[in-house]
Amino acid sequence: MRTLIQLKKTVLIFCLVLALPIMAAAGSTESPAEAPKYIEIPLSLGSVTKTVIATGSLCYDKEEILTLPGDVTLSFIKVKQGDSVVSGQVLARYNTKALNDAVKTLQTSLDEQDEALLTLLSQQDSEQSIKPTMSGVIKVLNLEKGQMVQQSLQGRPAVILSTNGLMQVSITPAAELSLNQAVTVKVGKQKQKATVARLMDDGSVIITFPDTKALPEETVQVMLGGTVVGEGNAQINQPYCLYTDVDGVIDSVPVKVNSSVTKKTTIANVINADPTTEYRQALEDREETAQELKNLQAMLNDPVYKSPINGIVSEIIAQTGQALAEGDNLLKIYPEQPFVMDVAVDELDILSVKEGQEGTVALDALPDVPLNVRVEKISRLGTVSSGITSYTVTLSVQEDSRLLSGMNGTMTLNVGEEAGTVLVPLAALMNDRQGNYVLLKDKSLADDADQTGIKTYVQVGLSDANFAAVALGLKEGDVVLVRPGALQTDNNRRQGMPDFGQMPDFGQMQPPGGGPGGNFQPGGGQRP
Repeated sequence: MRTLIQLKKTVLIFCLVLALPIMAAAGSTESPAEAPKYIEIPLSLGSVTKTVIATGSLCYDKEEILTLPGDVTLSFIKVKQGDSVVSGQVLARYNTKALNDAVKTLQTSLDEQDEALLTLLSQQDSEQSIKPTMSGVIKVLNLEKGQMVQQSLQGRPAVILSTNGLMQVSITPAAELSLNQAVTVKVGKQKQKATVARLMDDGSVIITFPDTKALPEETVQVMLGGTVVGEGNAQINQPYCLYTDVDGVIDSVPVKVNSSVTKKTTIANVINADPTTEYRQALEDREETAQELKNLQAMLNDPVYKSPINGIVSEIIAQTGQALAEGDNLLKIYPEQPFVMDVAVDELDILSVKEGQEGTVALDALPDVPLNVRVEKISRLGTVSSGITSYTVTLSVQEDSRLLSGMNGTMTLNVGEEAGTVLVPLAALMNDRQGNYVLLKDKSLADDADQTGIKTYVQVGLSDANFAAVALGLKEGDVVLVRPGALQTDNNRRQGMPDFGQMPDFGQMQPPGGGPGGNFQPGGGQRP
């Protein structure tokens, strides 16, 4: 504040100095004095803190939906949006007439399920058999005596049948073959008559032969006139996989691979069999109905919905007088949690913001109470408004009992600092294709000589609303030249920034912070 008062005093003196020649000219017939071409600004050491300033509002990060425990109709809802609730508080009351009707309906359904279960139970047998649903030749048998059925199968079929009496093999023949041409297939040491069944576009052929010998994936040779023209792995030409849900101990397996079976053939006999799938499903359905009935009866005994948590109601979803189903949404609630603040950070500043950075926020409702904040999350999706892109940054906020959702505030985030460096007014900086430069005072000239400046390129570091840190090109004590018009333009460009006063006579002042080593911390990071 003391620096700000000094700045304003300097501004007043500077304005009076400029006004004196004008006043003198008004009372004289002589021409007014010509304004200086440049203002000399000596450079000192100081520090620049780069800050990002953004606005936003307090909000909650987590929201939960409360759902109804059963089929109900609400008589009334006792809370409104924005109400604070505690665990166990009544939020709504059920229509007891509708609950009574639902209990009667469920009781009738439960009685019917019990009758169906008794019928299915009478059909259960601890000794069962596994039979195919069509005729064929067994080519794969996955059952073994003494094993549990499902443990033995592990999701595989009990058997795989060949249903049209044929196996097949695909080969790329060494000699030309024609469709329906007779050939011979050699399975191990045995030979079988075969036929060229298909000619494929890629030059391969499909050979079919009887399914009485070869097993799936067994290597067979195709011969023409005693000469082998190709070989491949045998496959079932028209397979059928028999799955079963029967479970128990396999007592016997009266069939074997390559056996012919019909619908009446027993594949396996099972003892200590579990109840059928139909019975087990009916039993599960009955248990669900019984539990639902129990829940409704409990709701009828205490026909209210109580909040399971502490929080604030954010939205009422359900309506009274309507039939609602189990799982329908009643309302949304913000559970007890610290506030967060979502602020919109300009695209020019977003790359300076990192998770974990800390700063403060000043709320409009509590302007004199700075609260600590921390960057928790940065959105990767920008929002464009009036040609400017901003990104949502989520901050955790220091807890305070006075905070309310929706309070607006301004965040100030420190994102960088350069201390003990030469500070140059932004008004003194210019640039061309080679980079940034200043006009350095030529100290070799006489004091009354006209200064045009020495073009000196500089390496610029952090900057704020008024100064830039220079890493290379200048040193403490150097004097830069600035046109008065540039100072005025620079001030105009910074309207809307924190009030640092009009640009003072830099020839008469030290950088803010008390000269070398000062802690210069004007609010930077905003668009000028």
